[in-house]
Amino acid sequence: MPTNLPAHPRNLEAALAHIQFLLDKQELVQEVVHKTEMTRHELVENLVERQQTEELRRQINSLHPADIAYVLESLPLERRRRIWELVDGTHDGAVLLEVSDAVRPTLIADMDRAELVDAAEQLETDEIADLVPDLPKDVVPELLEKLNLEDRAQLQSALSFPEGSVGALMDFDIVMVREDVTLDVVLRYLRRRGELPAASNQLMVTDRDGGLRGILPVEALLVHDGEERVADVMIRDPVFFHTNDSASDAAQSFERYDLIVAPVVTVHNRLVGCIKVDAILDLIQEISQKDLLGQAGLSEDVDLFAPVWRAARSRWFWLGLNLVTAFIASRVIGQFEGSIEKIVALAALMPSSPAWVATPATRRSP
Repeated sequence: MPTNLPAHPRNLEAALAHIQFLLDKQELVQEVVHKTEMTRHELVENLVERQQTEELRRQINSLHPADIAYVLESLPLERRRRIWELVDGTHDGAVLLEVSDAVRPTLIADMDRAELVDAAEQLETDEIADLVPDLPKDVVPELLEKLNLEDRAQLQSALSFPEGSVGALMDFDIVMVREDVTLDVVLRYLRRRGELPAASNQLMVTDRDGGLRGILPVEALLVHDGEERVADVMIRDPVFFHTNDSASDAAQSFERYDLIVAPVVTVHNRLVGCIKVDAILDLIQEISQKDLLGQAGLSEDVDLFAPVWRAARSRWFWLGLNLVTAFIASRVIGQFEGSIEKIVALAALMPSSPAWVATPATRRSP
């Protein structure tokens, strides 16, 4: 996975401005070289283009995938395609996840089947589930064949949950331990595992059948004696969610209880995954963005740089409503056109203030 660090907002704006400058420079130099007569003209033109393209490639691939997505969203279609071609293949999957729903189809349209499959394979199962609805239908079977049995089952499970449910947002990467083992055993298991899932501050405690028994905070491994059992230090009644619970209700619980991660279980109390705060934040941002766009009569599926006909097609209702109200307003103004002319003429002839009224500054005492 990409390891580039996210940029500070001001640095990100500077990076976007620099990329736009490089694009302007590239277009200008190419135009000058193309018009200049010289020996080996085609060779010189190719060398100049290659040099400037390499500079653009270094600049864009030095950014975090979320920042690359921001740059792509901020560029017109032609420039967006040019930059997208320069993005390293190791970033493709993460960038496709980060871009808006309006921009993602334009990027996918420029990728062949092999590139799409490679990009999806770089992602976790729950992330692939978010990407699958936008992929061409003929790519999904090939992608499923590339996954191992466990990942394929998890992906099919994630796709079976309705949008807006906890199951559709949950993460399958969890660490499970049993309550009858000691903390030393848990520590040895974690060392063999090598790393913890991202944004995890607790381990899931289950019984032998996979039923949720509680959660074990990671800090408990540090502050308690290694000979103590998990059952003695775990939290027995954690906040948890069912796969069919509303994601909006889960977001309220995360805010109310200051949660970072919470277990997700089936109706039979079998642990199947967890839901993390980053998924909740993405959900809240998506809802707020949809509300703001709705107030302006826009949709989250509309690309700011899309062709006019496409934007008009998505906004035909609001455009028609504005046109009707404009006709009504013109008819009302037409009915009172004579009165409006008289009022305007009268207002033009009226003095700013009566001459006989003395202001406080000019009034004299008798």
